[in-house]
Amino acid sequence: MSMTEWTWLGDHPAVDLANTIRIVDGQRVELIGTVDAFAEWADLEPAALPPARPRTEAELTRVHRLRDSAVRLLDAAVTGRELPAADVRAVNDAVRASATTRLIGGRVGATETEARDGTGLDGLLGVLAAAVVDLLGRDHLANLAVCHADGCGQFFHRARPNQRWCSPGCGNRARVDRHRHRRRATPTP
Repeated sequence: MSMTEWTWLGDHPAVDLANTIRIVDGQRVELIGTVDAFAEWADLEPAALPPARPRTEAELTRVHRLRDSAVRLLDAAVTGRELPAADVRAVNDAVRASATTRLIGGRVGATETEARDGTGLDGLLGVLAAAVVDLLGRDHLANLAVCHADGCGQFFHRARPNQRWCSPGCGNRARVDRHRHRRRATPTP
């Protein structure tokens, strides 16, 4: 994956993690399916992450399990459903395993995440899990949404209450598709 395909990075780290899968034509597309793809994503992620990266498929599977828990939790939060208990446990266990701590950043509204085991994979997973905890613990979670454009399904923070798409590109694609369907439905004389 080239750097230009990671242009959506820069939202909350939990959203960036959850968005490492996409649904295209009803099929799940894995964006961090290899150790190298994960390393590229982690290196480009604007949030400060510990330097550890998965080195084996088994370690990458641990990342995928945490990410999948994050996706289910965010989806439950966005749709107003009860948080899945197994996923709550998985995220909390990752935070505990790394002894992750949230710290005040250098300005109001900024925080830093520090893991006691900051060099190992547990430290990386702990920081990513703490981002999920941070996001789900916010009062303004109502701004979190899922893009309604076909082939997207990415999580994003709304800039306005009625925003349905994560980007102008998704909005344009959705409007063109809607127009195309309307034209097909209209009989030609």
